[in-house]
Amino acid sequence: MFDRAGSGIVETLIVIIVISILVVVVYDRYESIIWEAKKVAVRTELNNLRQAITLFKMTKGRYPRSLKELVSENIIVPYKDTIVRAKYLEPYSVDKDMNVLDPFDMPFAYDPLTGRVRSQKKGFEDW
Repeated sequence: MFDRAGSGIVETLIVIIVISILVVVVYDRYESIIWEAKKVAVRTELNNLRQAITLFKMTKGRYPRSLKELVSENIIVPYKDTIVRAKYLEPYSVDKDMNVLDPFDMPFAYDPLTGRVRSQKKGFEDW
């Protein structure tokens, strides 16, 4: 079978086709896993932001003017026998202007009058 002319080319083409099919299937699954991970990260980051906004309002008596204020200001609270000093929010990512970014690299939308925060990514606006 291997001594026929052109049989090496046919076998090579079959191997390339099989590898191509495997790559397409694996890449599709990889994209799906990445999308699910970003969805979980958006939900987690929104929860963290909302908790930080609530804590800020409790300690300062007002909503932050922007999400940048959560990243830049510290909260000082007593804990057991010590004083703890920390940021209201340690975000996963910020841009050069200190805007808090969602997992899709878009800044979160924030309303300082109501304290409502949301993602700007299409499909996640109502979370």
